[in-house]
Amino acid sequence: MRFLHSDNQIGKNKKLPRFSSLYFDVNFNKRKIDLKFSFRLQSGFQEKICRQLKKGLYKIYLEEIERQKGIGLDPQFDFIREFSRYNIGDYPVFYFQRSVGVIAVTNDWITNPQFHLDREYQMKYLVQEPSFFEFEFLGHVFGIATSRHWEIAYDNYIKKTSDQKKEFFKSVRRITKFNDIDLLLSVLDD
Repeated sequence: MRFLHSDNQIGKNKKLPRFSSLYFDVNFNKRKIDLKFSFRLQSGFQEKICRQLKKGLYKIYLEEIERQKGIGLDPQFDFIREFSRYNIGDYPVFYFQRSVGVIAVTNDWITNPQFHLDREYQMKYLVQEPSFFEFEFLGHVFGIATSRHWEIAYDNYIKKTSDQKKEFFKSVRRITKFNDIDLLLSVLDD
């Protein structure tokens, strides 16, 4: 919404897109997203919606690795299938909080987000590791485990990714609640 509004894709003399969400009230005129009142009071809601997001990110990875490389059905990805489709297990999603309010995007990336598996299309600060995959999606940078035994490589991964991102990102966190993510990219307001 932030990117579309700044590019005059929505707003004055433009028809506002129709958007409906089960969880959020979205107001394009006010550039505001709020959690619907009925969910604010539910115990454990932040954790539930976070788990849905995590499962969704893993499912996208699984579908894209099949579409782009034809290997999504390999047994090495059974753990992702178990988690994303059948809610078995729990695997990490890492969120990298930006310290710099500059995001290189094009209109095409905003209106047709891409999930690039090939290094040639990725930003230099995204780390390539055998047990982890990092990607940028609409200004947000996430990392997911690509190995069932990701814990073995965890310490090396965190050190390497923190070093590589120190110029543009202030922290990495393993998300457990939905509000662990700076959904509105508040760094752009600074």
